[in-house]
Amino acid sequence: MDRITKALAQYAELINFDKIPADVAHEAKRRILDSLAVAFAAYNSEPVILARRALSRAQTTWGSRILGTRYRTTPDWAAFVDGVMIRYHDFNDTYLSKEPLHPSDMIAAAFSLGDLLNSDGKSVITAIAVGYEAAVALCDAASLRRRGWDHVNYLGVGSVLVAAKLLGLNAERIQHALSIYAVPHAAMRQTRVGELSMWKGAAAANATRNAVFAALLAAEGFTGPFKPFEGEMGFIRQLLGGDFDYSPLGDIERLVPPRRILDTYIKPYPVEYHAQTAVEAALKLREKVRPEEVEKIIIETFQAAYDIIGPKDPEKWDPHTKETADHSIMWIAAAALLWGPITIDHYERIRDPQVLSLMKRIDVKVDPELDKMYPKAHPNRITVITRGGSRYTEQVDYAKGHPKNPMSDRELEEKFFLNTKRVIPETTQRRIVDFVWRLEDRNMSELHDILVL
Repeated sequence: MDRITKALAQYAELINFDKIPADVAHEAKRRILDSLAVAFAAYNSEPVILARRALSRAQTTWGSRILGTRYRTTPDWAAFVDGVMIRYHDFNDTYLSKEPLHPSDMIAAAFSLGDLLNSDGKSVITAIAVGYEAAVALCDAASLRRRGWDHVNYLGVGSVLVAAKLLGLNAERIQHALSIYAVPHAAMRQTRVGELSMWKGAAAANATRNAVFAALLAAEGFTGPFKPFEGEMGFIRQLLGGDFDYSPLGDIERLVPPRRILDTYIKPYPVEYHAQTAVEAALKLREKVRPEEVEKIIIETFQAAYDIIGPKDPEKWDPHTKETADHSIMWIAAAALLWGPITIDHYERIRDPQVLSLMKRIDVKVDPELDKMYPKAHPNRITVITRGGSRYTEQVDYAKGHPKNPMSDRELEEKFFLNTKRVIPETTQRRIVDFVWRLEDRNMSELHDILVL
């Protein structure tokens, strides 16, 4: 196999719970709680209902339970449905570098296989920390987006390590699992262009499903293609045009205990991450000016935000789906100015005439100085010009939940309680929170027992 495959496999095999720093272990538990918060917020969403309906035809006595249900199905199917739940509201964590990522998408593999294997909490925490380490490092190494490929190609690599770690695979079989995942499953970024469909929230879930499938095959001794990353027709050449910086993998090659989960960001609002600071800037402006006074709104941002959630796609100016609205900085800024902090309930009013009218007064442009701050910061500056000629400007560089502006455990619990109250009884909510904080002394099947609605 190649250098990347060997490094990742060796790391996954040799890192155990005793090597996980205490703050990393705690952060892994925070990401599990955050994943449950956003997953159950999406429990009754249409894509989740459709995915559960599809898998209901494949129920089995052996398998993994879907979050919130007694249904058992194959672990790869379970990872897919759990992943759709985690991702649907675009409310789970983020990392931004040469490539953006929602690393907690891979926690769907931990839920699925953790239930099947009755994995103990220490194993789950270790697997998640290892998966984050690999996926985040890859985001620092090269951009998939620049060449039209989707970030979930990296997400799946991390998911393979989560799955392989829980399955107890040795380095040789982990290498084959990585290869079985990486070579057949190249996801295109067309998922996130123009009018966005349900697949926007399912692409990562599919990558995790493929990763679990690959790990299960490798566990039986199934072999994968030679040199999946560095081969003449492999990942680096085909998806990255040969552009890959090996230095971000240095700590992995040196078996440095995982810490990269601490570099990722929890979301306070269910919008694409590049717009988090736009929401906060709009909230500050809302205290100074009433929407009916607005003549013009100028959003100054950085290039990545302009490209991903900005004005180049006409659909972002006239969204008809939830998936398009939460990827439109124009809709997000207008909604925040009108309604205050964005919540998942606001997506029931995508076509609100006041929001659509306010969007017509918005101009979006890239500010070179803000662009220089990215990706260490994610700045948005919004200026409102009133009909009377007054001018108000607010700029936010780090949203709540960023490592430079962290979300406390209490604030994270509040996010969980707020977003799950419609489907989980209050007493059960508290049991779940207490369970997750003590996860290293419990196991995942117990958690699934509590989660059954």
